[in-house]
Amino acid sequence: MSELKEAEKFGKIVQRIVPQSRLLRAWSLKGGISAQVTALEFQRPDGQTQKVIVRQHGERDIQHNLHIAADEFKLLQRLHAAGLATPTPYCFDQSGEIFPTPYIVIEYIEGEPEFSPTNLADLTSQLASHLAKIHQVDCAQLDLSFLPQRGKGFGERPANLDQSLETV
Repeated sequence: MSELKEAEKFGKIVQRIVPQSRLLRAWSLKGGISAQVTALEFQRPDGQTQKVIVRQHGERDIQHNLHIAADEFKLLQRLHAAGLATPTPYCFDQSGEIFPTPYIVIEYIEGEPEFSPTNLADLTSQLASHLAKIHQVDCAQLDLSFLPQRGKGFGERPANLDQSLETV
């Protein structure tokens, strides 16, 4: 297959998610440390628009886990099914057919960082509630045996972090 242009590649991904859809736009998102993150907006056959995220895993992650896209997809499926507030996973690909590196496609969730919340008590209550839900999940029932074992992680912190992660 000849080298596809970026828009054609993202258009192929959209077709995998919802056939007969049309890619409207793609834009890069900042803040990723271990992956290239791109948002896609497309028009579904029924005329509705939808946004998704494409996470293309980086070389370092792939070196540590050749199946990182599949593992992330399965983990998100299981956590989402357990009722946790996670993005819906749509698909993953590690074939190299569209991109040379593995990628996962997940739900786009609108939002922005809130460094000075107006209602700190409400925010704290929401965080505590979500944390309690996380701790109530019986991980033994989720079959997470496919995940890398703790202690065999990524080692040292990356030398160059994404500058958008710096707090102001």
